Amino acid sequence: MISEYTNESWSIRTSKDELLNFIIFTGCMYNLIDNENFNESNTPWPTNLSNLVFDDLHIEKLKSQWKLWFNGVIEERCNNINHNRMSMLVSEIYNVNNFLELEYIELRECCKKSYPYFIEWWDMQAGGKSAISYYEIMVENRFCDYIDELRCELNRKVKGFNLYIDIVYTGVPDVLDVNDEYIVITPNGYMYLTKDWWMRKLAKLA
Repeated sequence: MISEYTNESWSIRTSKDELLNFIIFTGCMYNLIDNENFNESNTPWPTNLSNLVFDDLHIEKLKSQWKLWFNGVIEERCNNINHNRMSMLVSEIYNVNNFLELEYIELRECCKKSYPYFIEWWDMQAGGKSAISYYEIMVENRFCDYIDELRCELNRKVKGFNLYIDIVYTGVPDVLDVNDEYIVITPNGYMYLTKDWWMRKLAKLA
């Protein structure tokens, strides 16, 4: 689902993307994500699944495959930014019974096991999708206020621009500033990045 903050010439779209969140869920479940992507308030997925014993896993190989998968999806979205490519469902891209579309054979097996756990949590009443929606509501008017203030500072209308924001539950630093028009952000970043940070970001576009 996409939320949109828009005016005559500009548009900011936020997306709680199922695919990106599934990638991160799988990475957390199998401990494939580098520790520097977490901090005290941005912790690995709140699940005991990572404590399960996974026999015969080649963790370093899986870590490499996971990074290639994550980076590939980010690059694809970055190179094809439009609202039709946001908020992709896992089942739209992969056969969730076997994940044969996924290039990495070892990682397919992880995805087959992680997907049922993920989708159960993602879709439950107080699950991931609902949690991210809550954060979107909490900052609903922030962007319009920032644009109004920026317009006053510039003493002109802002130029036309689009900013796309993917919100993921965890697994990346508070903000992954991919380029001027696309960022990936956690709820921590979405809620608590300073006004100055957002104003600098928007000024590049305006």
